[in-house]
Amino acid sequence: MSIAEQYDALITALREHGDLGGTLALLSWDQETQLPPAATPGRARQIGLLAGILHERTTDPRFLALVDELATRLDQLDPHQQVNVRETKWRIDRTRRLDAALVRERSALRSESHAVWIRARRADDFAALAPYLARLVAIEQRVATAIDPERPPYDVLLEGFEPGATTALLDQLFAALRDGLVPLIARLSACLARKPLRATGLSGRFAIDKQRALNRLVAERLGFDFSRGRLDEAAHPFTTEVGDDVRITTRISERDLRSALFSTIHETGHALYEQGLDPTARATPMGEACSMGVHESQSRLWENLVGRSEAFWRWLLSELANVFPAVKSRSLATVLLAANEARPSLIRTESDELTYNLHIVLRFELERALIDGTLNVTDLPAAWAEKMRQYVGVAPTDDRDGVLQDVHWSEGLFGYFPTYTLGNVYAAQLFEAAQRSLGALDDAFARGDFRPLREWLQREIHRHGKTWRAPDLIAHATGQPPSAAALLTHLNRKLTWLESV
Repeated sequence: MSIAEQYDALITALREHGDLGGTLALLSWDQETQLPPAATPGRARQIGLLAGILHERTTDPRFLALVDELATRLDQLDPHQQVNVRETKWRIDRTRRLDAALVRERSALRSESHAVWIRARRADDFAALAPYLARLVAIEQRVATAIDPERPPYDVLLEGFEPGATTALLDQLFAALRDGLVPLIARLSACLARKPLRATGLSGRFAIDKQRALNRLVAERLGFDFSRGRLDEAAHPFTTEVGDDVRITTRISERDLRSALFSTIHETGHALYEQGLDPTARATPMGEACSMGVHESQSRLWENLVGRSEAFWRWLLSELANVFPAVKSRSLATVLLAANEARPSLIRTESDELTYNLHIVLRFELERALIDGTLNVTDLPAAWAEKMRQYVGVAPTDDRDGVLQDVHWSEGLFGYFPTYTLGNVYAAQLFEAAQRSLGALDDAFARGDFRPLREWLQREIHRHGKTWRAPDLIAHATGQPPSAAALLTHLNRKLTWLESV
């Protein structure tokens, strides 16, 4: 078989895998949004069957041999073909270094631990979860060693979510963020002590059907293509890619416009990335998002850098008043304060732009210490409370609102948390670069014109797929390696504005 025939066979296989994965995603989307309760057992069987077929395809010895053979002939392929082979081999190499017994043990433990976490959080009983968490740490250490015994275990786990990122990079970025943010939080607390901020500009009573129309309008104006996607509702907003079909969900509160609006903008950011990928490269690495951090950068850029800006609200406030006439009496300053409310809080998912990243820095430092073996699971609650006190200025009085608040560790997802803050770092850096390239975007945003920014992101980020790992992609798009400077500048500017309100 010629190399051209081998490569064509690879692409055919990858697209079949992609179609199976898309079908699974569609079944899962339906389960979250439309599935009748009594149909859940049948849906579980369907998902299990398709997941098994996909696993068989991706671990077929003939497919693995094809990838291995192509990897020895990279010099005979063009640059895009090289990316597809390189990234496919990297992924399957990580998978096949884990023996079947370890994979089964890991999967069973994660499932069992998740159920224990639900009960433990409800009962505020960390001691019930602690033995499972210790076993999860141990098994993730084994997984990391099996994949690459020459590198620090945490680095190996981290790159499963953010290829190209290292502990050294995170140490540098997160130390700069921590050192820059802690004084900002102290200023925020002092500001709130002087004058509690009333952020009620987007509260009231807002009909659900009218909010649906408003959120569709916002998504469409940002650039979401409804001919290739949907906007629905779910308990936990998410984005699902089903081949050429990208589906987003939001969560609507009748009393607060922010719930649905910022969820919609966030998920639209994810969707614009998926819809902006090269359609001719569908289901191949050249047609896939670079990393979780880069994906998060797209949602955070649109949600925070655009959606909370004054220019954005100069456009949206008039649209909002057309849908909800009661809003006409509310000033731009009042609405902006509601969109940018900030205060130290215990819960990560309820935190604001100013405090959010310290929640992630805390988790990164603790999970790295767990994997490195320098922190025992039994000491985790106390270490959590102390870092919350040092960084955010508040500390939990129970574990339910402390170490038990997130599901990630109970599912063995060590290395996942940093991608949230990497998304914020990348977003600020990209937005700054876009403005250098395009000029100030405020006038366009105030007109409801988001095309220049969207097309810049498509050119600089989306269409490159996995050509580069995340740090190199950011450097290519912005002219400098990942840095916390742009995010700290943005947050300092936001705090200065809050202090002046």
